[in-house]
Amino acid sequence: MRLSTKSVLSPSAKSLAVGVVIALGVLAFAITGISPNRSGLDTRLAAQVGNQDVTMLELQRVVENLNRQTGNEEGRREANIQSGLNQLIQEKVMLEEANRIGWNPSDAAVAQWIRRQPEFQNEKTKQFDIALYKKFLKSGYMNELEFHKQGRDALTLEKMSALLYLPEVTPRSILTDKSIRDSTEFSLEFAQIQPNQQKFKEKLNGEAKKYAADAANDKALKDAYESSKNEFIRPPQVKVLSVLVAHKEAQRAEGDAKNRSKDDAKKLIGEIREKITKGESFQNIAASTNDDATAKLSKGEIGWVDSTNIDPATSTAAFALNSGNPLSEVIETPFGFRLLKWQESRERLEKKFEDVKIELAERALNDKIKNEMNSLIETEMTKLLTEKKFAEVTALIQSNGFEWKVVKKPITPRTRFIEDLGQSDPLLPVLFGLKTKGDMPAQLLDFGGKKTIVRLVSRKDGLTPDADRLKRLQNADQRVAAQTYVSSMQRKLFDIYTNNKDIKRNTELLR
Repeated sequence: MRLSTKSVLSPSAKSLAVGVVIALGVLAFAITGISPNRSGLDTRLAAQVGNQDVTMLELQRVVENLNRQTGNEEGRREANIQSGLNQLIQEKVMLEEANRIGWNPSDAAVAQWIRRQPEFQNEKTKQFDIALYKKFLKSGYMNELEFHKQGRDALTLEKMSALLYLPEVTPRSILTDKSIRDSTEFSLEFAQIQPNQQKFKEKLNGEAKKYAADAANDKALKDAYESSKNEFIRPPQVKVLSVLVAHKEAQRAEGDAKNRSKDDAKKLIGEIREKITKGESFQNIAASTNDDATAKLSKGEIGWVDSTNIDPATSTAAFALNSGNPLSEVIETPFGFRLLKWQESRERLEKKFEDVKIELAERALNDKIKNEMNSLIETEMTKLLTEKKFAEVTALIQSNGFEWKVVKKPITPRTRFIEDLGQSDPLLPVLFGLKTKGDMPAQLLDFGGKKTIVRLVSRKDGLTPDADRLKRLQNADQRVAAQTYVSSMQRKLFDIYTNNKDIKRNTELLR
């Protein structure tokens, strides 16, 4: 609906996108007079509904409010223009319908509406203060005629909403049952379906041996070996932490390093080394003082290094380190001065194709075997659940090594997210079928692709609401019903006006 008075009375910077449109409209008007666009509309109008105008100024105010709520990025601004225009058109449909049936507020009612606005209330007396009202009008943001029209429109929309909505009171017995139902708590356990790891490994290995023994698969396996050769053939490597202090003469220097002399960089790295030798954490220093952006984010981690993936000076220094001598001296590199700390070393690796043939076959077959085993288990589980053979389901879970886990918080029909599982949608439809300890839904539940068995640990039925709570529930239920019904009627009216071609939009805003 229309902006609240508070929003209207609190202007911010104009939306750039709407400003441009308005500026173009004003320019066109200044040059040519009141000139229509291709929609046949005055350039000062964003849309027209029957005799109701949506002015560019109205649109600007709505969009400013939307921009404050959603952000003012370029793509967002364009969406807010269309959203704001649609919002105003829907309002104008209601106002035009009110005019058609003669359902308009009196001047006295509008005057009362103005006097009720919080912005015009004296803080001390809590009464309408004419001085505050005049101050607002003098601000130039909206003249008295425009503000009076806004009040009339706001009251008209309220009256139309009240006219459209025919109150329907939900019986207390239904609300009581709903309250009890919504407050019922279920404590649950769950087990996710996956193959027994030992059985899976045995089956995978057996199938992989058969696959590798078939000459028809040699080419696929050799291609896989070539594409992942760096996993099987690599030089000796050292895993180290790194701090880099760059300077303006160094390659790829950025930020403060562009203003740092080589001597200053060397002095700084020396000070860092001294701090580390006195017990300060290498990781903490690497995360705070480091011109290697990647290493800074990872607290100095740069992974495994060798002569193929890092500069020669760093590689040489890294291989000189070990558990007994973990901290390097200051190293001068093309990228600045570096300090290393040893973490781990590993020897040269060289595995030939025949050495990893079975492993490659296992990789090729992994998903296929897992899916086949999952499918068999799921079929068997579904059959047992459908037949409500819960004891056999439990035995099958144990034999496959599935793990029962406790849902950390009790579930109610109002629960929307379950920790460790995700959205509650799969569970809610079957929740009230769980009545006694050990009960399970007669089906597997799918939580984001993870097939899951759920069973009841305990159930605590909700409490009957007292009179005060029942009254609050009734009021809330009526508000929701009213909003839903009014929205539905508004859409119907909008469709009628659209079909009758009573709505015209400024085509320049639709580009």
